[in-house]
Formats: sequence, structure tokens, C-alpha cells
Amino acid sequence: MRSTKTYLALLILISGFLCLVNLGTISLWNNNEPRYAHTARNMLEAKDWITPVYKGRLRADKPILTYWLIMVSAKLLNRGRVNEFTARLPFALLGVLGVIVIFLFGTSLGGARAGFISGLALLFTLEYITTARRCLPDMALCFFIILTLFLFHKGYTHREKKGLFYLLAYIPAGLGFLTKGPVAIVIPGGVALLYLAARRDLREIKDLRILPGLVLFLAIVLPWFLAVTPKFSKKFFLLHNLKHGLKGLDHQKPWYFYFEATPIPFAPAIFFLPAGVWLWKQDEEKILSPLLLPLIWAFFPFALFSLAAAKRVIYLLPMAPALALVAGLSVDRLLRGEGDKTFRLLIYLGMGLGFLSLAVAPFSLFYYKLPANPLILFLAALPLFCLVYLFRKKDWTKSLVSLSLLFFAAYSLCFLHYQPEYDRLYRSAKPLAREIRAVVDHAPLYRMGPFDAALEFYLGRRYIPKISNTKEMERITEKSTQKFFIMGRARYWKRMDKKEKSKLALVFQKRNRGKRFVLVARVSR
Repeated sequence: MRSTKTYLALLILISGFLCLVNLGTISLWNNNEPRYAHTARNMLEAKDWITPVYKGRLRADKPILTYWLIMVSAKLLNRGRVNEFTARLPFALLGVLGVIVIFLFGTSLGGARAGFISGLALLFTLEYITTARRCLPDMALCFFIILTLFLFHKGYTHREKKGLFYLLAYIPAGLGFLTKGPVAIVIPGGVALLYLAARRDLREIKDLRILPGLVLFLAIVLPWFLAVTPKFSKKFFLLHNLKHGLKGLDHQKPWYFYFEATPIPFAPAIFFLPAGVWLWKQDEEKILSPLLLPLIWAFFPFALFSLAAAKRVIYLLPMAPALALVAGLSVDRLLRGEGDKTFRLLIYLGMGLGFLSLAVAPFSLFYYKLPANPLILFLAALPLFCLVYLFRKKDWTKSLVSLSLLFFAAYSLCFLHYQPEYDRLYRSAKPLAREIRAVVDHAPLYRMGPFDAALEFYLGRRYIPKISNTKEMERITEKSTQKFFIMGRARYWKRMDKKEKSKLALVFQKRNRGKRFVLVARVSR
């Protein structure tokens, strides 16, 4: 019991630090983070907790829970103002909670040490830790899937309380549905069904409390779906789920995409998958093996999303907890002295790839054009020394501790120093937004060219309308005598003919995030 509490305390400290450090100092990146943050801010300003509105129209990409989390965080911590920290905090906390639940899951499957290694493996998984530090629904979905399957397993293994645990599992399933839709029930439901089939125990389905569970699920999901406009449900289910899954829309990739794309984002946990599969095959009672559920869980999302036309690496995030459990259970079995020569060789391979990934990682600074120094060579050499020590001494415990410490040090250095530096040099839209605000003040502002979600968020406006041609400018001029401004990419300014440019004055031209932007002014007559 004491070791269990110690392991849990260590995981909370480590995961809390890595998920929360510098969380509010990094700008909202790409388009997805500012889209969710901006929508939540629009809802707060409109005092509307039902309808997500973005770019002046209904946003039907995802259900409501992601926005609610951001809004509640902003209300509690920043008087209703959405910033980087309040937008990301709920998802960082869910990331920590996910590590804790995986520790409990691993403990129930193989003991406290297996749970601890599983928790570390999940935390150090690149896709998991980076997603936990962003305001995206994928982290919330992943946590709710973890909790759903954990409660399902508790119900299956604790026969005297199985009805309670099975019923409780419908709560995170409902919350997951409010986060990202049907996938929140398809993944845990599919995994549970395949697990029962593999155990030759499909009769257990009748004990899953399906009817009361469905009532509880609908009590969570239906109120908001009934409150929001019917247009949302039509667009969400038909366009963003059915059509997106079948045709891919803007994320269409070939069937083999995930085979190429998953090794690095799901390192180091995925490196131990071959060892886990081999160990399961060697078990005399395969259907009773604690590895059975994690292996089914690992392969089901991979197969499911490989069949879909729309493919992104982040879609496979629910696979990360299963890979972590496989890694934790496999390594724990090794430390117990179990497994044959092939199993130990596969563990060697997994740990070796882990050390090699850490040795290569420092050189990514050159790719991201960040300042490097002789420390980089030392950081690259240290994992190689540890790898040589592993092969020479075969001291598994010290090598595992070294691998964990090196991953912790690598992520700490990244989040404390290199990520803020990279953000400042290349990724932040805040400097350009400040310069535009200083000139524009409260005057009308329009945009030309593609939408820039991060820039619009930092400009602090609910929506910046688009001007596509001279006729639209003339129409605006006729309606108002105010001076107005137009921002956009420099290439669209260059494409304008002389007649259009004669009616505009170039205020400034600035480079931001590798792109050149212009701000132009138009004085109404």
C-alpha cells in the first residue's frame, strides 16, 4: 500500500509539472487552438452557453463540452476572459487525470509497479503530452475513453459491484459524446465487445445495464442537443461525422498513412508493442492474460481510423493509453524475471529505440532553426552512453530509471526553454496583432485572403469580415464615412491592380510566422 501511494504521488508530481509548466506563456498555435478559444470567448461575450458561434456563424464541428470547459476555466480564473492559460488548463488537468487512471488501471492488471511504468509510458508519449498542453477536444475525449474502459474492466473483474461500475461507465461515455460525438462510444464499445468475444463471454452483455445506462447516457447528452438549433445536429452528424469519415474532406489520406505516421508521435510506448504481443502469445491462458484488453484496445482504434477516409495522427490519441499499459505490463513482467529469450530481445529493442530517439531529438533544433550550443552534443551522447550500459551490464532497473529521467529532462528542457523560444521567434501571432491594434484601435477592420484564426483571436474581435473585391470595398465606403482598415497576406496586396491600390494606403508590411502581412487603410469619401 505504501509503494502504491508513493508511485501515485510521484506520477502526480511529474505529470503535473510537465502538463502545467509554462502553459500560459506559449501562444495559441495553428488554427485549431484559437478556433476553440475564440468560439468560447464569443459565447462568453454573448452570454450564450448553448450555441457555439465562430466567424459570425454556427460552428458545428464539435459538440459543446470543449467550449464549456474553456468558459468555466475563464470564469473561475480570469473573470470570464479567455487567454492561453485558461483555455488550456482544463485539458492539461484531464491529461494528469488520464495518467492517474492509467496508473490505477495498470495496478489492477499487474500491480503497482506495472501501473507506475504504464503511467510514465503514457506521460512520456509524445502525442499525449503535447496534446495535453493544448486546448483541443482530443485530450478530453481520450480521458473519457480511458475512464469508460477502466470502469468497464472494474465491473467485469469485481463481480459483486459490477452493476454499479457498468452503470458508472455510461457517464464518461456521455461526456465523451458531448466532446467529440459518436467516436466516444464506438471505441470503448467496440473494445469491450471484442474483449468479451475474445474471453468467450458474450453472455456478459446482458449484465452491462444497457437500459438504465442508456437512460443515464441520454440524460447527459440529450438536453444540450435539444436546446441547440436543429441545424447543428444535421451538420455535425451528416457532414462532420458521416461525410468526413467516408470522404475525408480536408484530411484525406491513403489507407497506409498510419503505418508511416505513428511511430514517432507514439514513442516510446509503441516501441514495446512487439514485446507485449510476443508475451501474450507465450501465455498459456491467452484469454486470461492481463495483456488481452490493452492489446485489443491498442489495435481497435488503429483499424477503425485506418478504414476512414479522414486521417490525422491526433485521431489515434485514444490508442496511446493502451500502448502505455502494454509497455508497463511487459516491462514489469521482465523485471519479475518472466519471459523467454525472444521477449527479452524485444524489450532490448524497445528500450534501445527509446534511447536512440532521445539521442536524435536534440538535433531537431536545427530543423526548427533554434539556437544550438555544445550542450546539444552532450544531450545527444548521454542516451547513447546509457544504451551501451544497458547492453553491457544488462541492468534493467537502472536502465529503465535512466530512460525515464532522460525523457523527463528532455520534456522539461523543451517546455521550459525551447518551446517558448520557438514560439517567440516563429509561431506567435501576438506581436503582429499588437501592431495592428495600435494602428486600427476601434475602427472597422476587414481581411483579404485566407482566414488566420490565431491573428483574429489576438486582435480581440468577434469576427473580421472578408473583402474579396473592389465592389465590396465600394459598398462599405458608401455605407460609412469612417476610415476603415484591411489586413491580409502581402501576396493579395501585390495582385491588386493599380486602380484598386489607388484607393488604398499601405500602412505597413510585416513578416510574421514565416509569412508577410500588410495593413492597408481606406478613407471613405
